[in-house]
Amino acid sequence: MREKRRACARLALALVLVLAVAIAPIGVRAAEAPQPARDHAEDFDAMWRAIDAGYAYFGADGRTAWRDARAAWRPRAVKARTAREFLAALEGALATLHDGHVSLSRRTPDSPRRIPSETDIWAHWEGSDARIDAVRTFGDADVAGLHPGDTVLRVQGEDVEAAVRARTGADAAPGARDRALRELLAGPRFGALRLDVRDERGTRSLAIARAAPSPANGAPIAAHRVGDERDIGYLRLKPASADAGIVERLDAVLGDLADTRGLIIDLRESAGPASRAATRAILARFAPAGAPWQLRESRNGRRVTDTVPDGARPYPGRLVVLVDRWTEGEAEALAAGLGQAAHARLVGTATAGLRGDLRRVTLPHSRIVLRFPAERTFLLDGTPREALRPDIAVDLAAPSGGPGDPILYQALKAFEPPRTPAR
Repeated sequence: MREKRRACARLALALVLVLAVAIAPIGVRAAEAPQPARDHAEDFDAMWRAIDAGYAYFGADGRTAWRDARAAWRPRAVKARTAREFLAALEGALATLHDGHVSLSRRTPDSPRRIPSETDIWAHWEGSDARIDAVRTFGDADVAGLHPGDTVLRVQGEDVEAAVRARTGADAAPGARDRALRELLAGPRFGALRLDVRDERGTRSLAIARAAPSPANGAPIAAHRVGDERDIGYLRLKPASADAGIVERLDAVLGDLADTRGLIIDLRESAGPASRAATRAILARFAPAGAPWQLRESRNGRRVTDTVPDGARPYPGRLVVLVDRWTEGEAEALAAGLGQAAHARLVGTATAGLRGDLRRVTLPHSRIVLRFPAERTFLLDGTPREALRPDIAVDLAAPSGGPGDPILYQALKAFEPPRTPAR
């Protein structure tokens, strides 16, 4: 069944590539519309001032680096002859923050992929080995045959360590090297990413066809029953679900699953609800009103405690939440809140690790929307939310259990009664 689904995914990918080649020039022409230099200057300054005044994660030298970014990128923005060149200048300045939670609403075919939302590979350095930790299910890399546990040897024909060193310099910190590796493996928006990899069976070459992702469609929530007795509910928030109708649909689903003894809430590969209001409304369906679920800290160091709002009577059964490297943004907030306020057990891998609570600023002329974390967020014990880890960790490179979904397998085991030791 899995191979049949992979074959269907390969066919769909081929069709997407054909469409991407046909559609890409249209997007390029739209991005080439000229704008006055004064408009470019005012938009760049609006972006720079918003970050300078409101960004919550400047490190010790961060403000100095941000001022240097202004000096380096503002002249390019002012001199930009096209909207495409102007956007590249904005992206160049924001890239100096090294923060995947900072984004612009407009993209071009030249824009770098966002980590992790626009990628399907998560990797890190293990000594001198570039190890693959996770591959997005049915993504381009999965279809091409990349697996967790593989070691990357070459990217586009170049030694992977040399390619990362060229991006970071020889003395980069481990976090910077990991980030550069993930950016390298994200590859181009269109075209082929060629990898040489090694596993226990030997080396092999892969060509990963990169194309625009298909938009999410269908109902915002999928639900059914699982387990031998069909007495455990399973519900999944669709990726990038719009808030419209999501709470009403959730109430209907919980009504249908009211007689279950527990729920599995799947937040994997999801951007979660679109707003904090929706996150709070969802939490109210699982945790008691007034329960604390996270801490937020402003730039001046003032902390506030977020609590669950009044809502429907919370679901009374046990909760297990599935997370992975593509559980990001509001989905991370929801996963953390369910763990803190509803005592859910989290199963899977570490999440995306995006930082903070977002603020939106619209640039005055281009109307591009800038999003950036303006408040730090913490678990109730003071742990930064970006350091959230599952209660039951699953190693995707060496999963336990039978074939299939190793994270779901461990979630189902969490509902089994504890075994009595033999006497």
